[in-house]
Amino acid sequence: MIRKSGKQERQEAIARILGSATVDSQDDLLQRLSEEGFELTQATLSRDFREMKIAKTPDSAGNYLYRLPGVQLPQTRKERHGIMASFVRHGLLNIDFSGQMAVIKVPAGYAKGIASDIDASNIHDVMGTIAGHDTVLMILRENAEKNLIMQSLKLLFEQS
Repeated sequence: MIRKSGKQERQEAIARILGSATVDSQDDLLQRLSEEGFELTQATLSRDFREMKIAKTPDSAGNYLYRLPGVQLPQTRKERHGIMASFVRHGLLNIDFSGQMAVIKVPAGYAKGIASDIDASNIHDVMGTIAGHDTVLMILRENAEKNLIMQSLKLLFEQS
């Protein structure tokens, strides 16, 4: 049986923690490691990060988290659906239509303001909106012209 060095065990613990939990600061990781019996300094952790090629990268919501190399980040909806750059710049990340509804994803905390702007603009085929924290539900009139709604939203948010 091969005995692992303290460094190997520590780095395996780091990989396990980062693979199973959201870690956004070195202090958080140091605390988690301490709970598992590893006592190390910030400098040692930084050296481990360099050796393990761990990087702090943004998630789809813009929060920065520590990630192991080779971890494939989920592609954001705006990249998959190619939403217009002007929408992204003004807070609309993605729009999906389904029947007489449209769901608009926005950054956390922006939904009420964006819903208010849409309601105030009186877009012809939009009956109204309901805002959550990061989602706006747009209720559409029957047979609404989705292309015209998209053009209206584009004009509304380019003026902002």
